[in-house]
Amino acid sequence: MFEVNKTDRINELISITKSDSGVSGVKLAQAHMELGKYLSQGFPQMNPEETTVVAMLRGGIFLAEGIYFQLGCKLQLYDPKREDFTKPETKNVIIADSVINTGHTIKRILEPDMMIACCVINEQAVELFEDQLYTVRVSRNSFVGEKVCKQNGGVGPDTTMRLFNQI
Repeated sequence: MFEVNKTDRINELISITKSDSGVSGVKLAQAHMELGKYLSQGFPQMNPEETTVVAMLRGGIFLAEGIYFQLGCKLQLYDPKREDFTKPETKNVIIADSVINTGHTIKRILEPDMMIACCVINEQAVELFEDQLYTVRVSRNSFVGEKVCKQNGGVGPDTTMRLFNQI
């Protein structure tokens, strides 16, 4: 697993992305994009023409865009709720999502030669991905995302709804 080195700027961006930050919309999306750029610096050297970042819809779009802008690679969208996954034919494939709770959605499509990028992953899901994982941070928190502003018990603000200014 690769985890981003926490500089002052990274910590500032992380505070924006946390579920209790109260930040939604453009500012949150921009933080995800910038974190994607920083996260890209941890990837091994890859030929942009042979690399595709796959954004898990909808939450992974902005992180994937940050990776895309940094690497100059190909970009593809994938909606696990509406379609079967088709692996890009490039040598390098990076699956990007904002939050990984259990990891089951990604585990179903993951192949040994693919990488995973995320803003945050639950500590219990880390072992599923081992050396394929590139993350901004690991968290103990795990909750079901709903259209709520504050975390209460096992329910908290849905990151995707926050990214698209729907909370």
